[in-house]
Amino acid sequence: MDVREFLRMKLAEQRLSMKEASEQIGRNHAYLQQYFERGIPAELPEEPREKLAELIGVDPDLLRGTAPPTRTGVRKPFIRLPPTTAERIPVMGVAEGGGEGKSLWNGEIVDHVARPPSLSGAPNGYATYVIGTSMEPRYHPGEMIYVHPGKPVAFGNYVLVQLKPPAEGEPPLALIKRFVKKTATKIVLEQYNPPKQLDIPARDVVSIHKIVGSGE
Repeated sequence: MDVREFLRMKLAEQRLSMKEASEQIGRNHAYLQQYFERGIPAELPEEPREKLAELIGVDPDLLRGTAPPTRTGVRKPFIRLPPTTAERIPVMGVAEGGGEGKSLWNGEIVDHVARPPSLSGAPNGYATYVIGTSMEPRYHPGEMIYVHPGKPVAFGNYVLVQLKPPAEGEPPLALIKRFVKKTATKIVLEQYNPPKQLDIPARDVVSIHKIVGSGE
């Protein structure tokens, strides 16, 4: 497993797009896209390597070369992860989170499933399960949905919105809804059961990811 493959998997675990990760390490939005797709730079320089390692929670030496040594010079194997590249994607864990169709996003990979055509070529694509009945008859409890973090979101799309946790140390919240509109101060989401619209303060929104398919 080379460094690029390893980094792709770690970014997918953190649900970070290449653009988001690039900006969080203080680089331009296309920095990691060029690194993955054009091989520029051939090897990550020390500063972005250290920042990326902190961002995804690994030893910086794991992002050096193709078979990274540790700082002591002893070779360390890559962390072995289940396959999540061309054929499979991670399934992210959720739990019941209370009213308004909110779920608790635990951030853990609970399974891996075959990559659907809708996520072909999407390195950060993932799946999760629908919790609750708020989007019936469009989505049902226990149904698997496929999410593409890199796809642009348009009004009317079905989305998975991640919110800041209610309190420090608690898991973040997730909403599966229909995206209605966005203003400078809020986003408006629609649910079907019971029919209602939700106003979510923009300051509480961590990410809005497009749902591109579903299945059993």
